[in-house]
Amino acid sequence: MDPQEEQQLELEVLESIYPDELTKYSPTHFSIKLSLDTPSNRKHRLLLDVRYPAEYPEVVPELDIIIPEEEEEEISDEESDDENENETKLMLNLSETIEFESKDIDQLVSKLIEEAELQVGMPSVFALATQLKDEAELLFQNKLEQTQKKYDADSLAKEMEEQKKFHGTKVTKESWNEWRTKFREEMKVAEKDLENFNKMHNGKLSGKEIFEKGLAGDDEDILNDITDNVKNVTVS
Repeated sequence: MDPQEEQQLELEVLESIYPDELTKYSPTHFSIKLSLDTPSNRKHRLLLDVRYPAEYPEVVPELDIIIPEEEEEEISDEESDDENENETKLMLNLSETIEFESKDIDQLVSKLIEEAELQVGMPSVFALATQLKDEAELLFQNKLEQTQKKYDADSLAKEMEEQKKFHGTKVTKESWNEWRTKFREEMKVAEKDLENFNKMHNGKLSGKEIFEKGLAGDDEDILNDITDNVKNVTVS
């Protein structure tokens, strides 16, 4: 059969299979809009653009994949004040965020060309359109699973960060000494201890009087220093 006749015959068959999806630009150029079955409220579609070379089907057809422009879908403006509820809704609607990127399209085109080369010698557009739909749906599912894993990892990291607020900071000897020094500076403990020491030394108070008047201070190290240096204290 003459290549042009085979092309015309195949195109007529395709028009009967895709009455609403096929757009004919010329006897050798047309596109087929494929609606993908995905777990999403959004409609994901791809256009398989086909051009017949003069020798087709004895050669591979010229193939391209186009992402058609879609009308913006209505999105509810209602927002919940419950942060957990909003996060749950986001997790359940991750499929709405999936988009095909240029690298995805290149990957799909490459697989179509490989299949077309295997089909040389016979009309192959229907088989290519079917394969494109299957491959695109599989790719969509893989991208959704990757997005889900990333969402789960981010959620876990956020939860662990929140949990840190309830555990406090582990106390070590170094951190305790650092806190103690800072606290004494802020409370001016050294100045107060020195003042107490002067009162005890100059007034020659007894040990009993020192403690009754609350002049000894709370720091054990300073109290030991005071005890070692006060020589004129009379014990009652």
